[in-house]
Amino acid sequence: MRTVTGTARPGLRLLALPHSGGRAESFTAWRAPLPAAFPETAVELCAAQYPGHGDRLAEPPMEEVGAIAEEIVADLARLPPADLLLFGHSFGSAVACEVARRCPGAGIDVVLLVASSAWAPGDPARSPRDEHLLPDEELWERLVALGGVDPGIAAETEIRDLVLPAIRADIGAHERYLGCPDPVSLSCDVHACMARGDPLVPVLAGHYWSRLTTGNATVDIRPGAHFHLFDDPAPLLADLARRVPTHARKGRTAHE
Repeated sequence: MRTVTGTARPGLRLLALPHSGGRAESFTAWRAPLPAAFPETAVELCAAQYPGHGDRLAEPPMEEVGAIAEEIVADLARLPPADLLLFGHSFGSAVACEVARRCPGAGIDVVLLVASSAWAPGDPARSPRDEHLLPDEELWERLVALGGVDPGIAAETEIRDLVLPAIRADIGAHERYLGCPDPVSLSCDVHACMARGDPLVPVLAGHYWSRLTTGNATVDIRPGAHFHLFDDPAPLLADLARRVPTHARKGRTAHE
């Protein structure tokens, strides 16, 4: 886990969980609009760095969502206490589910789980897929078409060969998790954040997230495509701030 924006006494910890192949560094774009979105709260912005990604490229990727979540919760337990807002994008939403399931046992209070552009586990509307078994070139082409690969490196076969094993491991872990027959049971509030132009996850998939929790569940449909969260993060973060419970949103201020 990497700290993107730190604060000495956080009132709220916002943990971003990236998509398949995503890196913690992607969320540096959230640093500038964050204070305006949470003006009354000292927010610590963190982002998960999965093994095999970013500065952990030399490590073998993990192939099970639960194992990734275990590592993240162990990291969270070592940090100063703060209410936790989980933001999982695509594959990161699966990781967020398992982090949220483990947090009560670690004494961590999850005030909201945000599932961005993601199928809920167990949703029968999702057809089974085995994209992680596709040949390298076909899988890479699909990722490029979706917008998950920087156009500047899309044609670089050396980079493709370097990062594709971790991406393939993420996709495989995600596909197995979504198809697991065991129901996910959460108690925190859940917000599904869908994109109108997403070719991968239809907006109606957002409603199934309500079946996973005994807490409150909401759905929002935003402009953009699958990677909407990086298009214009300011209104997205402002919307999330309004959805955080008042007791967490008005925690310690940045001036304390």
